[in-house]
Amino acid sequence: MIEKIKERFEMFVDGPKDTPVIAGLISGLYPFLFYYSNNYPRINSWKHFFALFLFFVATPFVITLLAYYIFNRVEKLRTYKKHLIFVLLIFLTALFTSVAIYLTLKKKILLGILVIVILLSLKLYDHYKKIIVIMAIMALLPLFKCIIHISEDIRPSYWTKPTDDIMNVVFRQKPNVYMIQPDGYVSREVLEQLPYNYKTDFYDWLSNNDFKVYKNFRSNYPASLTSNASMFAMKHHYFDDIMFPAIEMPNARETIMNNNVVSIFKNNGYDTFYIGQDEYFQQNLVKGNYDHYNIDVKDIPLFKVGFQQDVYKDLEQGILNKGSKPQFFFVERVLPHHIHFYDKDKRKEYLSNLEKANIWLKEAIGLINKNDKNALIIILADHGGWVGMESMEEFMSTSDKALIFSTFGDLAAIHWNGINHKGYDDKLHSNVNVFRVLFSCLSENKSYLNHLEEDASYNIRPGNFITQSVHKLIDGNGTIVNEKH
Repeated sequence: MIEKIKERFEMFVDGPKDTPVIAGLISGLYPFLFYYSNNYPRINSWKHFFALFLFFVATPFVITLLAYYIFNRVEKLRTYKKHLIFVLLIFLTALFTSVAIYLTLKKKILLGILVIVILLSLKLYDHYKKIIVIMAIMALLPLFKCIIHISEDIRPSYWTKPTDDIMNVVFRQKPNVYMIQPDGYVSREVLEQLPYNYKTDFYDWLSNNDFKVYKNFRSNYPASLTSNASMFAMKHHYFDDIMFPAIEMPNARETIMNNNVVSIFKNNGYDTFYIGQDEYFQQNLVKGNYDHYNIDVKDIPLFKVGFQQDVYKDLEQGILNKGSKPQFFFVERVLPHHIHFYDKDKRKEYLSNLEKANIWLKEAIGLINKNDKNALIIILADHGGWVGMESMEEFMSTSDKALIFSTFGDLAAIHWNGINHKGYDDKLHSNVNVFRVLFSCLSENKSYLNHLEEDASYNIRPGNFITQSVHKLIDGNGTIVNEKH
């Protein structure tokens, strides 16, 4: 077997024929696989695949063949055919890899590479086939990662299936329900202690406006995708029990946009609205099961990020144009957001954004109360603010109690608006159980509370892509632990 591989390798490398077709393909294949494997959860649509393939693979392929054709037809250039392949093979790979890594062209670096490669081609041009083999070997790792991603993507998400018949729940009361999610807003208990050490009157404002603010509340997962996937499925996923757990969990966007909660509302005659600030949850062009969206996937650019919507305006339009059916709104605003590790004054920026979030939340709640006297309003953050973290590694590996609660301690408050919740929400402590408790209340059926999920919080412990593992950091009683799942 090894002898045959060696023989074929030597035949290819020492063969007299030029291979511009293979060179053109391989110069784009590695950048394509690199980009695709590292961004798969955000781009796993056919539209993305074909667009990426055309850009990363077809473009250098056409450039190489066209240039080779010209050199082959012009007698004075024919002598330099192999020089051309050598130069284009390395330079085009570098150029498209620059795009794959930085989403831009590093012009000075690429110019330097071009000059060096041209000089090297004067002596090494006849070795370009060896470079093709090296690049083919380099492409094996991202190819392997792509295969893993695709296998995880196509397998059924059994974890989303409820353990009881809650999908058939029948509401006896049908208020309009507004779920407002301020991204990364911490609980009062976390905010008033280190590393935040800050006080705001917003929690008291909520209490004074007939909200029940839940104490020591926490998210079950550390980031938006994993937290919301669990919340809308009303189940733990443990990062989907996959071989290589990651914050960008497989099918998280599909679970958020096409979820159990919306199905239950629709089964009970609700009109459902998704109102997001940006394209993050819809980035892979997933088709959801909401009735109305403020962002149409047709308008989402394939590669450019930063799509912004006026959430207040879209919420107002949805409220004013609502029909005769009861409504469910999921409204997501990226404030105060979590800190960014590279920012110099993370705490100061977070607290500034928190005050902006307070103003916006008061306005949004005022808008709802003014126009909808039948409103049950849920204010629920997806996770904590991450203040105190210095790096992604610390975020994933810290055993410091204050930092762990900085990650998971989140704001939860509900304006029940006359709905009897006594005896239903006594054990409501984390995001995963919010909708199960709500549906038990609206159906006046406490049997659904027999299947509450554990109020535990999980994160990934760092390692390489093989040794990363999922650990329980907070148990159901709110105690710090470190248990490998």
